[in-house]
Amino acid sequence: MRKTKLVTTVGPALLNGGPLREVLEITDAIRINASHSTPQDRTAVLDLVRRTAEEVGRRIPVFLDLQGPKWRIGILDNPLELELGTLGVFFREGQSVPSGFSWAAPLPHPELMEGARPGQKWLLDDGNLSVEIQECRGDHLIGRVLVGGALKSRKGIHPLGIDVAIEPLTSKDIEDVKWGVEQGVDLFAQSFVRSGADIQALTATIRAFGGSQFIIAKIEHPKALDNLDEILAAAWGVMVARGDLGVELGVEKVPHVQKHIIRQARLAMKPIITATQMLESMIESPQPTRAESSDIANAIWDGTDAVMLSAESAAGKFPLEAVQWLARIAEDADDHAEPHTERRVDRLSDGMLLQTDAAVAFAACRAAEDLNAKALLVFTEKGGSVRLVSRLAGSVPVFGATTNEHNARLMGLLRGVQSLIVPRTQHLSEMVASVEPLLKERCGIQPGDKVVMTVGHPLWTAGSTNTMRVTTF
Repeated sequence: MRKTKLVTTVGPALLNGGPLREVLEITDAIRINASHSTPQDRTAVLDLVRRTAEEVGRRIPVFLDLQGPKWRIGILDNPLELELGTLGVFFREGQSVPSGFSWAAPLPHPELMEGARPGQKWLLDDGNLSVEIQECRGDHLIGRVLVGGALKSRKGIHPLGIDVAIEPLTSKDIEDVKWGVEQGVDLFAQSFVRSGADIQALTATIRAFGGSQFIIAKIEHPKALDNLDEILAAAWGVMVARGDLGVELGVEKVPHVQKHIIRQARLAMKPIITATQMLESMIESPQPTRAESSDIANAIWDGTDAVMLSAESAAGKFPLEAVQWLARIAEDADDHAEPHTERRVDRLSDGMLLQTDAAVAFAACRAAEDLNAKALLVFTEKGGSVRLVSRLAGSVPVFGATTNEHNARLMGLLRGVQSLIVPRTQHLSEMVASVEPLLKERCGIQPGDKVVMTVGHPLWTAGSTNTMRVTTF
């Protein structure tokens, strides 16, 4: 059975007659990329995703991935062909286009105009293209192409060696947060996080708009690695955003950095998404490469909760096939995880053992393994206890029982967790009775089967998990 969760980025390839319904029958979470859409565009997409998910009977969380302080090329009528060695210009958006150059690209970032210096190398489109700045002329920059190719609208710009102060949230981010709070998205992903203070700034903005959403911190900047512990403490979860990590650090460093982030997030008991180019070849091909399959499996064996598709599902030629292949690879990796991973219930840091809820989760997971329990059942009000059990669980299926629909959807990003909606009862015996038919349906509970439960007293109080119980049905 597949335990690893799948995150699918929604885009044109899934809409307007695309295979959205079929994808929602497989995927566990949906990502909406704020970098390539306006709030007006996204409203109809979010409504369609929610409506279709309900029709197929799935509780699927939707998170909005904020653009963050990332520089991008402006809007182009058509892709530009940047030929090796040619001279072109980056011009201020809204200004006239300088003549006499091989190519010209709009630059909607005045701070880049001011911070640019001759000799700087600018990487474009996740490093696929490269331009060296030759001259700075106020309203435009002249650059020579070092690595050529097609440049499309809104592709990222990464200037090496530029020193420009950056705010953690742009005006676009704030507008997008407002929309996300109003529409009730389940989570926000924050781009280019550098410190715990960046997470706190976004949290304050969400709260100011009346929202209570949690934050997934995207780890894609060297500063984030320096401040990883404080970021993990402040965020609900993290994403290993390998595209910009590769640009920032060099692609040769990404594998060991990915392992480090996953290991630290696991020790902090936080969910992890591994993203970028998981099935990049499937943008054009109906089948993945062997290297991609190995890459996905190794991320799973390292302990990631979820793996994510980006352009493969949003704009590729084979979006449904990409999701299907991701599911197949993940399922096989899960089936063969034991030789590659430590027993999950054998690892918990000394600091975490001092927390009552973590100690109870550890004991429950160990007991479930030793008793050969049929299931681990976690009664949870806000989701913290089921996150802990998810992190520590071994082979025993985990069920998170909650009264809250939003909380149930968030479990779509927790490895190995299935959500159950139960009524808010007043006594533990009533809670167990309410969940018994659901367990029979989901995992075939039979008379004599053992289920290990965690629960808090007083009941249905966030952060109160303090009891483990073994029930024989």
